[in-house]
Amino acid sequence: MNQAENSANPIYRSLGRTISSLKKMFGNSADLSIAKLNVCGIGCAVVTLEGMVSSADLSVMLFEPLMSYRRRSLSKLCTLPEDIYAFLSRQGIFSTGKTEVYTLDDISDKICSGFAVILVDGLAKGVAITAQAFKTSSISEPDSEVNIKGTKEALTDSLRISMSLIRRRIKSPLLRFELIKAGTLSDIELAIVYIEGKTPERLREEVKKRLKAIKLELVLTSGSIMPFVSEDNGSFFSGASTTQRPDVLAAKINEGRLAVLIDGVPYAVVFPTLFTENFQSVDDYEEKPYYATFQRWVRYLAFFIAAFLPGVYVASATFHSEALSRQLLLNLIASEESTPLPLVTEMIMVIIMFEILREAGLRLPRAVGGAVSIVGGLVIGDAAVTSGLISAPLLIIIGITATSSFVVPGLNPQVTILRLLGVILGGMAGHFGIAVLIVVTLVNAGATDGFGVPYTAPLFPFTLRAMRDVATRVGFRRMQERTASIEKLNGSGGENAEQP
Repeated sequence: MNQAENSANPIYRSLGRTISSLKKMFGNSADLSIAKLNVCGIGCAVVTLEGMVSSADLSVMLFEPLMSYRRRSLSKLCTLPEDIYAFLSRQGIFSTGKTEVYTLDDISDKICSGFAVILVDGLAKGVAITAQAFKTSSISEPDSEVNIKGTKEALTDSLRISMSLIRRRIKSPLLRFELIKAGTLSDIELAIVYIEGKTPERLREEVKKRLKAIKLELVLTSGSIMPFVSEDNGSFFSGASTTQRPDVLAAKINEGRLAVLIDGVPYAVVFPTLFTENFQSVDDYEEKPYYATFQRWVRYLAFFIAAFLPGVYVASATFHSEALSRQLLLNLIASEESTPLPLVTEMIMVIIMFEILREAGLRLPRAVGGAVSIVGGLVIGDAAVTSGLISAPLLIIIGITATSSFVVPGLNPQVTILRLLGVILGGMAGHFGIAVLIVVTLVNAGATDGFGVPYTAPLFPFTLRAMRDVATRVGFRRMQERTASIEKLNGSGGENAEQP
């Protein structure tokens, strides 16, 4: 009662006044449903939003018990509003989730989350019961983290289903889910996921504090919370990452990290993250260690090719012809003499065209997106070379670069910008410009810090024990000796000094 009295929008004792206030609050929205009932001469109302609740479940949980109560009460003394409310809130409704509401804001919050709220004339409070039935995407294969032998399940846009997928993989009472809400216009549920005893308490409290401080009206994407929580503002790299795979998320949580699930978003945001994780794949742990190690080094090589090969090509052809063999140099000269544009302009133009084709392939329907990007690239590339607009060696360089960029998709934004900067600096200062770019990139990555964990760990600061799953991938017999912990990668010594 005190809650209602202290609120600016209390539930009124008059059912009609409460209903009128709700209609005014929602502006007579077409999906606001208010079913009025009469139980032993006392008015009741069931408030829901259409499409958010299951009519069949609501009938079994609420309407049938109410009708049964009315039939039993006709042969007894007159029923009071308090009697009906006691029946609803204690034993009458077959629902595991029942919550009392005292204000119109409480009612709005509950029905927007898929609850049904029951009001009784004469009482300034109501009962909210769980009856969610809104449509969500089914469990499907991950779109962005494709694997060959691993699980084919991905997180969904339903928060509760995503939570169950994680619980299936970590069947421990130490797994914790903490629910908070964000968004000033629409309260969106967020779930903070961690393992008690593994995730540092400081990390949990700091993330929770920053999430609660978000003042956005709507939280609809994972990218909308990352700038508020991560500590990499102004950095070229991000101290947080996203994943769509419940198995990957379970492994990261087991290392002492913290994840945030957003209702309506099929991705989890993980804090903190490391640079080296972009070169790891689920399939690495399905293969023999020697092959997984080889594949990992291929990814490292692909990253440097995708980021710096165009710049090195421009620098070598423009300023450092002595670094090329005579035959290769003559071929490049012959190719470039037939083109009307400077080499730097050619390279930037082709890179931008590639990005346009890639973006078109992503935005078009999946059935035609891939075909458009492939056919468009072949047709435009062949026509450009034939007409003498660009040289054939340059097109080969871009083809190798583009293919390499697909190997490390998690770093695609950084690779794209590094590629353009490399071409510009390589065209202005040659190999010296490329060297400056690499040094600045390394310094920026080293300065990125996620809740006390350096982004470049375990390379800088160096942690020998953790290197068994970075440059190489050792066998599970050695990996099972001790589960890696993200907290021990801060360079503070201790177990960092232990040998593998």
